[in-house]
Formats: sequence, structure tokens, C-alpha cells
Amino acid sequence: MNLLKRKSLDESKFIDFAPPKLKTAKTEKTISNSIMFSGIGLHSGKKVTMKLSPAPINTGYVFRIKKENKVFNINASFENVKSTQLCTTLGDAYGNTISTVEHILSALYGLDIDNVFIDLDNNEVPVNDGSSKKFVDEIDRVGVSDQQSFKEYVKIIRPIEVSEGEKVARVLPFSYTMFSTEINYSNKVIGKQSISLMLNKDIYRSQICEARTFGLLRDVEALRKAKLALGGGLNNAIVVDEDKILNPEGLRFSDEFVRHKLLDFIGDIALSGKKIIGSFFTSQSGHKLNIKLIQKIFESEKNYELVSSN
Repeated sequence: MNLLKRKSLDESKFIDFAPPKLKTAKTEKTISNSIMFSGIGLHSGKKVTMKLSPAPINTGYVFRIKKENKVFNINASFENVKSTQLCTTLGDAYGNTISTVEHILSALYGLDIDNVFIDLDNNEVPVNDGSSKKFVDEIDRVGVSDQQSFKEYVKIIRPIEVSEGEKVARVLPFSYTMFSTEINYSNKVIGKQSISLMLNKDIYRSQICEARTFGLLRDVEALRKAKLALGGGLNNAIVVDEDKILNPEGLRFSDEFVRHKLLDFIGDIALSGKKIIGSFFTSQSGHKLNIKLIQKIFESEKNYELVSSN
């Protein structure tokens, strides 16, 4: 009995003097090899080939488009946003533009990749199936490489909010990256939906990347007259009528609509240039308000601090 008692006391001492858990500093990352994609643009309907390539440290995401034997670089930055009509469009001082950048940027940001060159032979990113799943699958296939530079984060240190009528986008100080999103459509098939989750690679793969873009059938004719959604169809978008979904295969998630809104929001937040630590909330937001939130974050250095993972 005495031996058992002494053993119990010894175990408690070991617990008291257990060494602290060690944390490993995170380094920047790029893809391990080049990846090719071919398809059509959702809005232009034009064929496009896109190539992702590894990029050096501190590069960020850089779109490159070749015209008349000259390559133009467009940094994926909120400062280069030229339009937010139904998608996010970036541009440069020479009039070059790249549209529908949000899906590929969402995939890169969601998989915690920092530096990539994105080469295109046309002015719009391929839509694939309307989600970012193909981008994720191909990145996972080639793998990701660590780079010799510690990752730097933007940590939110005070509440920031933008709004337009009932539309709201805000971010609050928080120790991790968290997203809460809600939508409210008069269409009874979509209705009101909400989702809240922490962002990491596994959650992005399983809960976000498969969610497809969507549109209402009643809007199709007007969009095409405006030369938008020219490449859209049942193979790359969810099309919703007044009381039913027209896609034969149905939905991938019961709340796929709000999940795609979150996918888009992550793609727009990627234009901040760094991973943001904070708790985001959006209600009925779109690309325009998403970009306004990023702009407001960086209006004042009182809103955030830069934190190294080292």
C-alpha cells in the first residue's frame, strides 16, 4: 500500500514539472511544381489557359498576361481592383484587366499558400465547375513547398465595419481566423442561410472549396444582354428557378449557396496580401463591400499590427 501511495505522489511531481509544449514557426509557402488549367471564362465565355508557377518569397500572388510579346504584371492587391460587378476584376495602369479572380485566390488563401505566379492567355480566370475544387485538387496533387522566410500576419486590433443599407461586413479582434457569413434571398429555394467556421486547410477542402457559384434563371437574359455570364451554364453554376434547382445532380451541400458566398469572400480577403487574424462577419455582402472592408482595414495602422510567426 505504501509503495502505491508513493508512486502516486511521484507521478504528480512529474506532471508539475512537465516541459512546455513547443511551437514551430510557420514559413512562407509556394506550390512545388507548375500546374496548367484550360477552360472558359464565366462572364466572357472565351477560352483561356492558365498556368500556376512557384514564386520566390515575398512575391504574393501575381497575375501575368502576355500581349504583343510583352508580359504585364498585375499584383493581386485590393489597390488594383477595377470592378466588382458580379466578380472581382483587377487591372493595371495600361488598361489590362483580369476578371473573376476570386476563385483561384480563394483556393490559394484557403490552402495557406503565399507566393504564386498566375499566367493567363486571356482576360478571365477559367471557371471550371463554378467552385475552387479543381484548383485545390491540382495543388494537392503537385504539393506545397516551404520557403526560407517566416510568414507574417495581419492581426486585427480593433473592430472595423462597413455597410450599405442591410449589407454588412466587419472584422473583430480574435486569436484565429474565423468567418461567419449569412445570406437572405427572397427566392424560396435559397432563402436565409448562414455558416460559421474557423479557417484552416482541412476545413477549406472539406467545407468550402466544392461550393459552386449560382444565379437566378430570371436574371440570365438581362445578364447576357449586359455581356455577362456568357460562359455560364448548368455545368459550371447552380441555376435556380422560382421553386426549383435546374441542375439534374442537385446541390453538393444543403446550404451550398452561403458556402459559395464564403468562398468568394475568402478570395476577396486574399487581396489583403497577407493572412488576416481576426473574426469576420458578413451579411448579404458582395464583392463591392468585401473590398471596402479590406480598404478600411488598411486605412489606418491603428486597425492592425503585423505579427511574425517567428
